[in-house]
Amino acid sequence: MAESIIGATIQVLLEKALSLATDRIGSVFGFKNDIRNLRDSVLMIRAILADAEEKQRHNPAVKLWLKRLQGVAFDADHVLDELHYENLRREVEFKGKGMVCSFFFYLSYTNVANIAFRRRMASKMKDLNTKLDRINQNANQFGLIIRHQIEAALPSTSTTAGVATRSRLTDSIVPPNVVGRGNDEWRIVEMLLSSSDKDSSSLSVIPIIGMGGLGKTTLAKLVYNNPLIDGHFGKKIWVCVSDKFEGMEIFKHILESLTGRKVELSSKDAIVQEIRKELLGNRYLFVLDDVWNKNQKLWDDFFDSLTGLIPTNGSKCLVTTRLKQVADIVSEHSPYLLGRLSDDDCWSILKEKAIVGGEVPKELNVVRQKILRRCNGLPLAASVLGGLLRIKRKVEWLSIVEKSLLSLTENENNVEQILKLSFDNLPSPSIKKCFAFCSMFAKDTAIQSDLLIELWMAEGFLQPDLSNQSVMEDVGDRYIKILSQSSLLEEVNTYWEGKTCYKLHDLVQDLGESILKSECIKLENGVMDNHNQVRYLALNSYNGMTGKMLKDISISVRTLFIKKSVSNDALLKFKNLHVLNLRGADLNELPTSVGKLIHLRFLDLSNSGIQILPESICKLYSLQTLRIDEFPVQIGLPKRMSNLISLRHLHYFNRDEKFKMPAEMRRLTCLQTLEFFNIGEEKGCRIEELGCLKDLKGKLLIRNLQLVNGNEGAEQANLCGKPNLLKLEFHWSSRNREVANCDEDVLEGLLPHPNLQELVISNFLGDRFPQWFMNLSELVDLRLIDCKRCRALPAALGLLPSLQNLECSRLENIKSIGPSFYGVDDDFEGGSGTTSSCGGQVVSVSRKLFPALKKLTLRRMGNLEAWTEAEVRMSRTTGEEKEEGDHVFPMLQKLTIEDCTQLTTVPSHFPSLKKLEIIMNDHVSVVEKILCYVTTLSSLTIIGETGMAGLTCVLDMASRLHENHQTLKFLKLEKCPDLTRLWGCGTSLVRLELIDCDSLTELPEDLFRFQSLRRLEILGCPRIYIIPSKGHQSLLSSLEHLRIADCNGLTSVPGEMLECCKRLKWLCVYDCSNLVSFPILESLQKMPLLLGVSLHKCPKLMTIPKGFRFLTSLWSVSIGPFFKFDWSELISSSTLSSLELYGLPEMESLPDQLQYLTTLTLLELHGFGVETLPDWFGNLASLEQLYLWYCEKLRYLPSMAAMKRLTKLSSLGVIGSPLLKERCNPHSGPDSEWSKISHIPQRWID
Repeated sequence: MAESIIGATIQVLLEKALSLATDRIGSVFGFKNDIRNLRDSVLMIRAILADAEEKQRHNPAVKLWLKRLQGVAFDADHVLDELHYENLRREVEFKGKGMVCSFFFYLSYTNVANIAFRRRMASKMKDLNTKLDRINQNANQFGLIIRHQIEAALPSTSTTAGVATRSRLTDSIVPPNVVGRGNDEWRIVEMLLSSSDKDSSSLSVIPIIGMGGLGKTTLAKLVYNNPLIDGHFGKKIWVCVSDKFEGMEIFKHILESLTGRKVELSSKDAIVQEIRKELLGNRYLFVLDDVWNKNQKLWDDFFDSLTGLIPTNGSKCLVTTRLKQVADIVSEHSPYLLGRLSDDDCWSILKEKAIVGGEVPKELNVVRQKILRRCNGLPLAASVLGGLLRIKRKVEWLSIVEKSLLSLTENENNVEQILKLSFDNLPSPSIKKCFAFCSMFAKDTAIQSDLLIELWMAEGFLQPDLSNQSVMEDVGDRYIKILSQSSLLEEVNTYWEGKTCYKLHDLVQDLGESILKSECIKLENGVMDNHNQVRYLALNSYNGMTGKMLKDISISVRTLFIKKSVSNDALLKFKNLHVLNLRGADLNELPTSVGKLIHLRFLDLSNSGIQILPESICKLYSLQTLRIDEFPVQIGLPKRMSNLISLRHLHYFNRDEKFKMPAEMRRLTCLQTLEFFNIGEEKGCRIEELGCLKDLKGKLLIRNLQLVNGNEGAEQANLCGKPNLLKLEFHWSSRNREVANCDEDVLEGLLPHPNLQELVISNFLGDRFPQWFMNLSELVDLRLIDCKRCRALPAALGLLPSLQNLECSRLENIKSIGPSFYGVDDDFEGGSGTTSSCGGQVVSVSRKLFPALKKLTLRRMGNLEAWTEAEVRMSRTTGEEKEEGDHVFPMLQKLTIEDCTQLTTVPSHFPSLKKLEIIMNDHVSVVEKILCYVTTLSSLTIIGETGMAGLTCVLDMASRLHENHQTLKFLKLEKCPDLTRLWGCGTSLVRLELIDCDSLTELPEDLFRFQSLRRLEILGCPRIYIIPSKGHQSLLSSLEHLRIADCNGLTSVPGEMLECCKRLKWLCVYDCSNLVSFPILESLQKMPLLLGVSLHKCPKLMTIPKGFRFLTSLWSVSIGPFFKFDWSELISSSTLSSLELYGLPEMESLPDQLQYLTTLTLLELHGFGVETLPDWFGNLASLEQLYLWYCEKLRYLPSMAAMKRLTKLSSLGVIGSPLLKERCNPHSGPDSEWSKISHIPQRWID
C-alpha cells in the first residue's frame, strides 16, 4: 500500500519546505533567488500533486515520477533544515557573546567561517533546484494538471487557541453505547459463576473466539465490569497478550493490573511473590485478551506457574482469540463462538458514531441498506464507517457510499477494506502520516497522547495553523481527536496518572504497518531483508547487520527506536535523524556524537542506564523534546542547556531540592513542559528565569522560594501570564528556616492565572494567605501543608465554584475556622450571593457554599479549637431561623479530621456525607455534632487519642443514621474506653473493627442479622466475655475474615457461630489468655474455603484443631504452642506454603513431622528451647524464607550439607537468639556458622 502514503509524504514535506524556505533564510545566507526559485517550484508541484496521485494507479511512469519526487522532497527537507539549524546556531552563539564581542564575532563569522558553509550549501541549493526543474518538466510531459480540491475541514476544537483544557481521565469502564452483546455477556457471566468451587486444583479457562472486528475485546470488557463478576471475584486482572508471548512480561502486566502502578522489579521471582501477596485469599478473574501464540509448552508452563502461586479456589480465566487452535491449547472447555451483530445493532453503532445523538438526517437514511451490507455484522466496520461519515460533510455522504463503499468487494477482508477506505478519506495528508506513524509501536502498546504529538511534531507532520494561532501541539490534539472519531485510535485505560493514552486495534495496526511497509522496519534480532529507503527503524540490537547494511539504511532513517547500546560511530551514521528513542536502552552513557545530529528534534533517554549527559547535547539547536524522566543524573543537566532554544518539552523530574538548575533558562522561550524549577542564589538561576517562559503548561513545582526577594522578585515569574499552567506547587525549603523573611510578599507576587486547577503550598511561613485565592474560579484541588504560622485559612474558599478537594495539614497556628472561610463575613457582605443583611438580620439567598467540594481533610492542626457553622440565615418574612439545609457542603462525601486534639466545635450540616474519619480526637461531641443530621453515611472511623471518653453507644452519636441504618457498611472504633454497646450501627455492615474498647462487654444481640458482614475484627477488648449466637443457623453467613486477639475476658467462641461460615477464608485467634473452648476447631472441614488459620498464645485452650486435611485451599497456618498435635493433618496438605510455629522454652526439639512439609516457602519458629536445628531441614526444598524468633538456647543451624540443599532460600532472619548471633559473623572463630549463611542474599541477625 505504499502508493496510499507517498502522496501524503510528499505533501507534508512540501508544506514543511515552504515553511522553512523563507525570505529571511535567503537573505541571511545570500540565497534569495535560489530560495524564491525553490518556492515557485514547490508551489507548482504541490498544485499538480493530486492529479499525479490519481494517475499513478494506471500509469507506471507517473508512479515512478512520484517516487523520484519523494526522494527530492526529502533532499529539500534536509537542505532547508540544515540552513535552519545554521541560522539557529548563529542566533545562539551571537546571543552568547557580549555586546561589543558580538559585533566583532559577527564580522569575523560572516567574513571567514561562513564562506565554506555558503559554498557547500550553494552547491546543494543549485543541485536541488535543478532536480525540481526536471521534476516539473517531467510533469508537463505526463500532462499533469492542476486540480482544485476542497480539503475536508478539520473538526474545530472547543477551546480557545492556546488555552489548555482539562484532560478526561481514562478508565476501564465499557462505553455506555455498546449494543447487541447483552445475551453474549450474560451467557459468559453464567459460565464464569457456575461450578466455581468444585475443582480448585486447576484454573478453569473459557475461550471466546471469533474473526477480527467482531468485538471480542469489547465483550470481555462487558463481562469484566459486570456487577455480578465484581461481587463474585475478589480480584480482577486484565492483560493484553497480542502476538508476542513472554512469560516474564505477562507476569509483570498481571502485577501492574493488580496494583494499578508500573512495575520496576526485574526478577521474575520477586514479581511472582508480589502477585501471590495480592491474590492471597481471593478468588480471581483473569482476562487474557487477543491471544495468538500457539506454543503448547509455553502455555502449560505459564498456567502451571500461575496455579502454583496460590490455590485457584474457583478462579477463572477468560481468553479472547481469533484462532481455534489457541482455544484448544489453553482450555478443555468448548470455546464460546461469537457471532455477528444484526443489521439493527450495526445501524445503532454507525449512527451514534456519525451523528452523536439527535435525529438521523435523510442523507443517512438514503444509504442505510447499502452501508449495512458492507458492515456485514461487524461492529468495528460499523464504527469505522460511522467515523468516516462524521468527518465528512453531509452532502458528501451519498457520493462516498456510491463511489467508494460500493466499489469494495464482498469477501472475508471486508473490514480491512473499510479501514483502508477510512484512511483514504482522512481530511489531510498530515493526518494520514500521523496515523501511519503510530504503527511504529509494537502491537497493543498504550501510547501517551503527549508522546505521540511530540513524535509527530519531530517528524514535521504538524505545522502551526496561523489562521487561528494554533501551535503545533494544538494541531496534534485535533489530529488525535479526528483519528479517535474515525475509530483508528482507541482511548485506553493505563497506569500513568493523568495521562490520556491510545492504542490501535490489531486490524488497524495491520493497516498502518501495510501502509508504512516500504519505509519502516521493526526488528527483534537485527536481521532484515529489504533495506532500501528505510525512514523508520526499530531494532533491539545490531546483531546480524553488516557494516554495508548499516551504511545503506542509516542515511535515510529519520526515526530510530533502539533498545541496545549504540556506539559513537554507529550513531553518527544516522545523520538525518529527527527522532532518537533510547527509552529502556542498555546504555551507560550517551555517545558524544549525538551533538552532530543537527536535524534531531526528539530524544528519549527514559529508563535507560545513562547517568551523565554530554555537553555536546547542547548543540542540538533544533531539539524540541527531551525526555529523561527520573534517571539518576550524577552531575546535573549540562551547563549550556539554555542553548537548546527550540526546546518545547523537558520531561525530567528530580526530587532533590538542592539540585542545581542550568543557568539562563529564560532563553528557552519555546518551553512548554517544565516539571520543576529549583530557585538558586546565582544570577541566571533565580525565579525571574521563569518570566520569559510564557508558554509553560501542565504542572510546575517551584522550590526554594525562601530565596526570592519579596513581591517584586516573585512577580518576575509572571505566573499570572501563563494561562496553560494548570497545576502549581509552591515549596519553601524547611532547612535552617526560623524566620519567615518575606514569605507573605512572595506568595502575593506568585499570583497564578485564573485557569489554575491544582495548587499545593508547603512550608509557607507567612501569617496570612493572599486575597487572590478568591479569583481562582477553576481551582479543583487545593492542598496547604506545613504552613505553621498562618493564623487563618484563605478567605472565601467557600465561594470557589469548582473546588472539589481541600486538604489542610500541619497548620499549627490556626485556632478557629469561621465566616471568612465560607466567604460570608463582613469583608464579603453581599458579595457571596449567599447572605445579606436586612435590619440586623441575616437573610437567605440562593448561592451555595463549597458547591462542588467532595473531600475535606483537616490534619495535625494541634491548636484548632473551633470550626463554626456558616452564618445562620433568618427568613426575611417571618424572622424565624431557617436551617442551612443543602446550602453548605452540598456535595461533600468524605470528611477526615486527624490529630486535631483541641477541636471541640464543628458544623452539623453535611447532607451528602458518606465517609467520616475522626482520628486522634477524644471529644465525642465532635462526632455527635457532625452526625446529628447525616443519613447517608457508609463508612465511619473513630480513633481516639488517649481515649474518647463519653462514647457509650453508637446510637447516641448517630440517631439519624439509625433511622436509615442500611447505609453504614464500614465501622471502625478504636480507643473508645467507655463504649459498652454497639446497638445502632445497623445490620448492613460489611466490615466491623473494634480495637482497644476497654468497657465493651458483648457484641450486638442481633449479630445473627449481619448477613452482609465479611470482615470482623475484635482486638484489645478485655471485657468481652461472650459472642452471642442464639442458635441461629444463618449467623454471619457472608463472613470471610474473623480476627480475635488480646481479648482476655473471652472464654469461649460458640460453635454455632461459625458452622454456617462456608465462605470463611481467614480464621485468626491469638493472645486470648482465658479462652478455653472453640468447638469449631474440631471440624474445620465445615469451612472448605479456608486459606489461613492462626491460632496461638491461648494457653488455656483445650481444643486441638482438626480437619486440616479437608482444606484443599489452605495456604498459611500459624499455631502453637501445643504439646499434642496431629501433624498428619498438615502433612497431607499439598497447598500449604507458610507455617508459623510457636513453642516454649521447655520444648527442646522440633516436631520431626515438619520435614514432610515440602511445599513450605516460609517457615517461622518462635520461642523454642532447641539448641540445634536438625539436618532434616534440608528436605524443605521449596523453602525461600526462614525466620527464627527468640529461640534463646539456639546455637547451631543445620549442617552445611543440609543448608546447601536449601537452594531457594533467599531470606534468613535471626532475632532474639544471642548464642546463634555470636556465631553468625565472619570473625566468630572455629564454631562459626557464617559459612552456612554467607550465600543467602538477605540476612537479618539481631
